[in-house]
Amino acid sequence: MDWIRLTKSGKDLTGLKGRLIEVTEEELKKHNKKDDCWICIRGFVYNVSPYMEYHPGGEDELMRAAGSDGTELFDQVHRWVNYESMLKECLVGRMAIKPTVLKGKLWHL
Repeated sequence: MDWIRLTKSGKDLTGLKGRLIEVTEEELKKHNKKDDCWICIRGFVYNVSPYMEYHPGGEDELMRAAGSDGTELFDQVHRWVNYESMLKECLVGRMAIKPTVLKGKLWHL
């Protein structure tokens, strides 16, 4: 219940003052510390630093996905959890789509 109270408090839990950004892999990798921890789940990036003390599995479990795509780990542990609702106030943005070259042509995946 304390986590719900915090999410309803109006406090900026993203650290971005309400802006949503496009996050590159390079940017995501920079946020890999307990007090600055971003995790990607299904293409959406969340600042989970404020959630650390509330996570039932503890900080160490969240830190396993710090600065990376934690989708696979999340699905292994608790696929059934509605993270979108629980972390909506922590949403930083979406992962950037990387352009790729296929047969000499530039495509966006």
